[in-house]
Amino acid sequence: MMKKLIVFLSPLLLAACIGQPTRTSEVAATQAPAVTARHAATTPPAKKTTPLSSELLYHLMVAEIAGQRGQLAIAVQQYYQAALLSRDPDVVERAARIAIYARDDVIALKIGKLWLQLEPDSVQAYTVIATAQIKQAQYDAALQTLDHLLTLTEQHGQRGYHFIFSLLGRQRDKQAALDLLDKLMKKHGQTADALFAYGRLALLVGELDKATTAVKHLLVLKPEWEDAQQLWVNLLIRQGKDTEALDFLAKTVAKYPQNQAMRMYYARKLVDEKRLADAFEQFKILLEQDNTNMDARYALGLLSLEMNHLDDAEGYFKALYADQERSGEAAFYLGQIAEQRHKDKDAIHWYSLVSDGQHYVGAQIRIAMTLAQAGDLEAARKRLHNIEATSPSIELRLYLAEGELLRTANRSQEAFDLYSKALLKMPGNSQLLYARALTAEKLEHLDVAVQDLKTIVKQEPNNVQALNALGYTLADRTKHYKEALKYIEAAYKLNSTDPAIIDSLGWVYYRMGNHDKALHYLQQAFALLKDPEIGAHLGEVLWVTGKQQQARQVWKEALQTQPQHKTLRDVIKRFTQ
Repeated sequence: MMKKLIVFLSPLLLAACIGQPTRTSEVAATQAPAVTARHAATTPPAKKTTPLSSELLYHLMVAEIAGQRGQLAIAVQQYYQAALLSRDPDVVERAARIAIYARDDVIALKIGKLWLQLEPDSVQAYTVIATAQIKQAQYDAALQTLDHLLTLTEQHGQRGYHFIFSLLGRQRDKQAALDLLDKLMKKHGQTADALFAYGRLALLVGELDKATTAVKHLLVLKPEWEDAQQLWVNLLIRQGKDTEALDFLAKTVAKYPQNQAMRMYYARKLVDEKRLADAFEQFKILLEQDNTNMDARYALGLLSLEMNHLDDAEGYFKALYADQERSGEAAFYLGQIAEQRHKDKDAIHWYSLVSDGQHYVGAQIRIAMTLAQAGDLEAARKRLHNIEATSPSIELRLYLAEGELLRTANRSQEAFDLYSKALLKMPGNSQLLYARALTAEKLEHLDVAVQDLKTIVKQEPNNVQALNALGYTLADRTKHYKEALKYIEAAYKLNSTDPAIIDSLGWVYYRMGNHDKALHYLQQAFALLKDPEIGAHLGEVLWVTGKQQQARQVWKEALQTQPQHKTLRDVIKRFTQ
């Protein structure tokens, strides 16, 4: 259903048109002290109001009702008539906004020009006119309007080119917008602000050569300007020159070591490039330069956790918690650290201290998982049931978490029923379908498993996880090998480095009788990940091809990771006893 564009006859708008005070102004008038001569000298004159004639009221009412009904063309025309009739700046502004919303550029231009007659120095009026002119390809006129707008904004103490960039960056025809900015810059000269705006817009348009020229010139004019330096880095990254971008940042922070904003930017880019140790060093310098830099302390905690330096991570997060800075996030990660150390009571303690914020639901789920691992499944489920699902996304997380608890506890039928119930509320949800498919396969409901996975693939043709699961299920549990190969190859095409997908590819070739290809892929998968299931598959193919000694060695390696893995032990038993 279309969102209502306007509220029926806004009281403030009516008051402006009628010239009568609103209730708030009446109250203010009765409570305000008498105005002294000194106050009167600085009090702005009262805004001129427009009498609300019957004709004006008619146009306003029709416009508002049409807007409520989604009849935008009627609303635009009626508000335009009201603007012409009233010549009231409030009505004209409202008419302009509705014309822009309805994408009626012809009327928007007319209203903008009317607005400019009433308020000759209105930046908003010039903005409406320029936007409408660009959309109608009136580029010469638009250039004149932008020229006025640049002068006006700078007179008002604003960064004129920054404002112009914001306006042009919103236009659909960005190439035309870039040409206009180029002409404007040629007229007024290549100032630093102009070059910065042009570089940003050229980058947005995809004119990388033009952006490069502009930013190079800018860096000559203002080599220490952080915004210019960051724009240059973004441009290099856009060109695929990540190494050159990081080298530039490294030289910049070495040249200006006290520039914390630039160092922070450099550190974050290092994180993006997965250079975690280098990023850690930069954040550490930031914290040494300013011990109150909580963003740097938080980043150091996250990086320490990511690199499995648990003692360091604990120190950073405890300091954050003690300073009551990002305390909820700090408590959440302290809970994770305690979990990794298998200190369940400590983990629950820290998770319980996350009382709100983005990690609240995650902390409650982790408490439930910890309780379930300790054997108290019912307490874990009760914990989940007590969490208020304030949004569909939270409700989904709770369903998935409870289902996982039940599956882990080998209560697969209850998990299946829970997922089915959730799907009645959230039909077609891929995460629920995937979870139910895995559970259905375990319960021998292969028809449901295959159907759920096919539904996901139909909805999301590039869902690698679903493609692989569907192909593997068909290869392992049915004789539809050609169909299975099609799905697995599609997954492999999307991600050729995932050991699970490579294992599936090897397994389907084994089921099809192509042992050479099966060994090729299974050996590749096992080299990437010493997973017991991959080891079970590789060992089986080695055994049936007469390489029993190699099979035993593979099984031995796989058992070292999970000695009690059922699938692996079943395969070993089947072939060796």
